[in-house]
This record gives sequence, structure tokens and C-alpha cells, in this order.
Amino acid sequence: MGRVPRWRMGRGVYHVFNRGINSAWILSRAEDRDCFCRLLSEQRKHFNVDIYHYVMMSNHFHLAVETLDTRTLSAYIGRVCALYSRYWHKQKGGGNGTIWEGRFKSIIVQKELYLNRLGRYIERNPLAADIEGVATPADYQWSSAAAYVLGRADSLVSPARHPYRRNWGETEKQCRRNYLAYISSSEDDGEKDIFTSSGAWLGDEKFRQGLQLVSGRLTARKKGCRKKQ
Repeated sequence: MGRVPRWRMGRGVYHVFNRGINSAWILSRAEDRDCFCRLLSEQRKHFNVDIYHYVMMSNHFHLAVETLDTRTLSAYIGRVCALYSRYWHKQKGGGNGTIWEGRFKSIIVQKELYLNRLGRYIERNPLAADIEGVATPADYQWSSAAAYVLGRADSLVSPARHPYRRNWGETEKQCRRNYLAYISSSEDDGEKDIFTSSGAWLGDEKFRQGLQLVSGRLTARKKGCRKKQ
């Protein structure tokens, strides 16, 4: 049986995630997480993608990625995961079996309603895991939180490119303070359930209606095209 095609729209934000096979800790060491981040950064130069939020945990990762279509997304994430598998086997002394639970998951997300909430969910993962020494999301090294809260240089995210950064405050200081309060809040509006539920899209009814299946893939309807009856 062929693979189930991925969903896409004209320019979509995707919640991308994957974990080690049998939940193995394939990202358990600091140097492992550093390597995965480096690969994401290096390979991004070859693909038209923007990363807004990310976190690398011991056995899984999450990304909020904007891209033109899923062909680009699949090529980018697939390349990074393949290169990391090669690195991981080399560290373990050889082998070539899969280290991932399967093909990475990607859910198309309505940007204006869910991007900020998705970012909070992603960056709160270390708090949810109760990692020692992590009192706020910005304390965790392998996350985008510190770039937004502390202004830490980050090869994967640029706060100025975030679509809703200007809504967080009038000055950079306000943006950082308000965003820290937002992602530190324990009131998550049900985000764990929202972002861990199964499904290929997340948005309101208008967003759903703006997706259509074309040649086995969902894409945005072109303006002026009438819906078939």
C-alpha cells in the first residue's frame, strides 16, 4: 500500500513531530540534541521554510514550520531525520536500521488562531516533563523560548520574523516580558489535548472549507474557483 499523502494549503503552518522507535531516547545527550539542531539549521539553507517554534526532548521533537507545500516540508524534515539517523548509528558503532517511530507527523494549523498556542505548547514541553533546573521554558537550552524571552541568538528562529511578534508588545522589552508570562502560565486552554489529538488539520470551519483534495493532496482553493456540487 502506498503512503497516505500529506495535507497542504497554499502557504501553511505545520505542527511537525516525531519520536524514537518504541519511544527510545535517541536525543538523550546534549551533543545529540545539538547535532539535530545543527542539521535543521544547515539543511534549512536548501529549502524554503520558516521555523517559528521548536523543542528537542530526549525521545522526540516538535516544530512549528511554515512552508509553501508538503513536498518541501517532506524533503526538508526527511533529509534531517535521515542525516541524524546516520549520525546516531555512527555514534553507536554502526548499523542502518530505523531509529524513528515512523514517518514524521505533520498537521496543518490555522495560523491566526493557533500559532501562538502551538508555540506555547511546544516550548512548555520541558516543564511538562519536569526537567530539573527548568523553572521557565526559557531555561531549557534546546528550545526556541530563550530566543523570544532572552534575545538569545538562535540559528533556527528569528523573533523578528514571527508573524505575531508585534502583537506581544510595543517595545522589545514588552514583547519579551509578555511572551514569558504567556508561556509560563499554567492555564494552557486545553492545548495538550488540542495538539496531541489525531487529525490532519486544525482550524475553524472556514479554514477547513479552504482546503481541498487535489490529486490525493489537500491544497488551498484558488480564488474564483467554484466548489463542485
